[in-house]
Amino acid sequence: MAQTIQIKRGTRAQLDAYGHLLAGELGFCTDTKEIYIGDGSANVFVGRALSGSEAERPNGGASGRLYYVSSGANSGYLYVDDGTQWRRVNAQKLADLTGTLDDVADGTSYARVKKADVTGGSVNKVSDGTNTATAAELRTHMGDATRHRQINDTVTGGTSLWSSQKINTEISNAVRGLDWQDSVGSRALASPPAAPAAGYRWIIPAGATGAWAGKTNQIAHWSGTAWGYYEPKLGWSVYIHDENKNYVFNGTAWVRSGEANQTITAGSGLTGGGQGDVITLAVGAGNGITVSASAVGAKAGKGIVVNSTGIEAYIDQNSIIYDTANGNRLAVAVVDGGTF
Repeated sequence: MAQTIQIKRGTRAQLDAYGHLLAGELGFCTDTKEIYIGDGSANVFVGRALSGSEAERPNGGASGRLYYVSSGANSGYLYVDDGTQWRRVNAQKLADLTGTLDDVADGTSYARVKKADVTGGSVNKVSDGTNTATAAELRTHMGDATRHRQINDTVTGGTSLWSSQKINTEISNAVRGLDWQDSVGSRALASPPAAPAAGYRWIIPAGATGAWAGKTNQIAHWSGTAWGYYEPKLGWSVYIHDENKNYVFNGTAWVRSGEANQTITAGSGLTGGGQGDVITLAVGAGNGITVSASAVGAKAGKGIVVNSTGIEAYIDQNSIIYDTANGNRLAVAVVDGGTF
């Protein structure tokens, strides 16, 4: 059988005469196509803005309604109902604006460039709030080819350039200070490999021997000629190749990322947890649900039981109907909110 769900409905005038909808009750105005929901003391308009020509716009009187003029006079303007009349809320052209640019004041509250700092329509100086340079000064500095050709690895002046080797070293050192580090091959190798490839890295485990002795938890890096070591800081994270997992240093040891967050206590009969790669959940009694080794059931009176046979539901042929004429389906009867 067909199913129909209808909310309370009627014309806008009938809704006004009806009064306030109940809290959560919906009402549809068949003439204006408006939808309202009640809160027990007022009818609140919901849904998209009304639209049409300005001539079709309903009279004002329902605060908060929006109406978009989609054709004819004033097409493109949006209006809001203030409870008494419709007021336009958007602008489409300069004629809709009032005031002048001179209404914007100088000072810390606004960012207008002062006239004295403009030459020929262009800003003639820049400032970071402390240091100020004119456009002429900047141009002189940028055009000083002699200064810009200076390359060295010791001077730190603002106009001194570093060699590519120095820049790479500084970038490498900066990267070591970030939380995410370059990946490592393993954290289980107890002694340095005999012929490591340049750039390869390992986390040194406890009890390491040889050149790694006494450097537990440090990251060993083979440059191609010598070992470099990095003392881990709280929050450092790495990807470990032979485990295909991410680890983070907690200030004492390297641990699997997220392991501290895998214990679950959800309440209402759902508990469980785990560490590493395994999370175990157990569903117990709660909120009328019982669980056994082979069945899930509901306490008496709940209406629905799930067991090893399937799903059982109480059918009263009124609120729930077993429809043999349409493919043995479960259906509901007409749910009708009535009229205003």
